Amino acid sequence: MKGTLIHHLNPAPGEIVRVISDLHLGHERCEAPAMAELAPLLKGIQYLIVAGDMAETRTCEWQARGLALRQEFRELCRSHGVRLIELAGNHDPDVIPMVASLWEGQTIIMHGHAIFKEVAPWSWEYLRNKSACRKLIEQYPEADTILEHRLELSRAMSQLTAPIMRREGISNPLLRGFMHCFWPPQRPIGIVWGWIVSAHKANSFMNRYFPQSKNLILGHFHRSGRWQFGSRTIANTGAWFCHATPYFADLQDGKLIRYAKYSTLN
Repeated sequence: MKGTLIHHLNPAPGEIVRVISDLHLGHERCEAPAMAELAPLLKGIQYLIVAGDMAETRTCEWQARGLALRQEFRELCRSHGVRLIELAGNHDPDVIPMVASLWEGQTIIMHGHAIFKEVAPWSWEYLRNKSACRKLIEQYPEADTILEHRLELSRAMSQLTAPIMRREGISNPLLRGFMHCFWPPQRPIGIVWGWIVSAHKANSFMNRYFPQSKNLILGHFHRSGRWQFGSRTIANTGAWFCHATPYFADLQDGKLIRYAKYSTLN
């Protein structure tokens, strides 16, 4: 397994690791506060792990702003003495590590797009490029058994096509929002289906690749939630995005000690 794909971290006793995801810095539908107002997020912790989609870094209309804001966020963490660990999502596949393994694998943190071979089967990128996506999946026949292949497939799928927006030339904000969420019809159906199956799919993914892990923290689906599968806890940290709510998860000494809305920090 390539060491670059998995970031191994063993915090010292008492150190707090905070996890968030899906800031989507630069995106027009991002609802993260101004950079200076994110300071409460960094108080009292030693590590901040952003589990993917921190910024829009693929080739798209928001790329330049996304890259600039990502750099500002890195500097903000540095100024507060917080070690920032970035994980790749499907919107920022240029980030190298895709999974964080803490406390010898007892806790796994990832974006969550590797759960589906298609990455986001409800997305415009997939719906308009099904043939190319399926051909790419065929190039990774061992993705169901070898974690490295599954992660490499996820990165390749994220890079396959540029972001597609089905609202070119539409100036009305309500109509633009409708097109974003409800067109084509397969999209809202796929989104709801993704929400329904996400926790069970995530648990199956863990059973296959990380069977001994007790915690999984992820994002990707833009819907927060916490589920228990036997001794394993799975938590989704939501998103800093229109019609979503950002959560955070705090870990200490191998345990999930807090899972709450970002607004509780203010």
